Amino acid sequence: MVTVERRYCAIIEYDGTDFLGYQIQAKGRTVQGEIEQSLKAVTQSTVRINGAGRTDAGVHATGQVIAFDVAWRHTRLDLQRALNATLPSDIVISSLRTVDPNFHPRYSAISRTYQYTVVNQECRPVLQRRYAHYVREPLNVVAMNQAGKCLVGTFDFASFGKPPTGSVTIRNVTQALWTVNHQQFMFEITANAFLYRMVRKLVGTLIQVGLGQLSVGEIQEILEARDLRRSAPPVPARGLSLVRVTYPKDVWGTP
Repeated sequence: MVTVERRYCAIIEYDGTDFLGYQIQAKGRTVQGEIEQSLKAVTQSTVRINGAGRTDAGVHATGQVIAFDVAWRHTRLDLQRALNATLPSDIVISSLRTVDPNFHPRYSAISRTYQYTVVNQECRPVLQRRYAHYVREPLNVVAMNQAGKCLVGTFDFASFGKPPTGSVTIRNVTQALWTVNHQQFMFEITANAFLYRMVRKLVGTLIQVGLGQLSVGEIQEILEARDLRRSAPPVPARGLSLVRVTYPKDVWGTP
């Protein structure tokens, strides 16, 4: 019996602390490298995966999307279970489905959503030290959200990052919102695509607004300057997570 190769799409979660990033490298531990090793162990063949985003070293994910082609004679649930049984404890496949052969997790995406966590309190957090950035001085979330509104729309974000490929720095941001739960500040941002370190530099700059070091009006000036030197240094990677990738409904195949 001939087993037909099919394209699978998976949503994966990972703790990025001990990875050099998502993308495979010549040396060092990566998310892509670990998943491809697991696929080889389970399917007995070399399989290359594609991802929706190339998260940096230390960045986490709860909604990263990958796709790969493989000939598998059992059910997709069997494949998911087999892969999770061989993956390390800091990666898990939370869902798996078959998709159209033309589906690509990066090029088929409409938007991506990242979330950044800041703990704002007197004492440094111990249990959240791997997943949040600590700021001791009180933050003004009202001012931070006023500044965030300046970022919603289609703008040249050259002041906040470099393009991973090419030279275009124009991006369309549809959401840039801070919410607060006790001492935990959560920043969620959605865009069609992001520049290298864009979210971390945006968060660093908005924190300066929250601390009273920058005014809301200065955010607009920094954006219009298109000068990377005008924005704040990037905040640490540990607070950042890729939480969602959105696609058109018609790209999905059979669940």
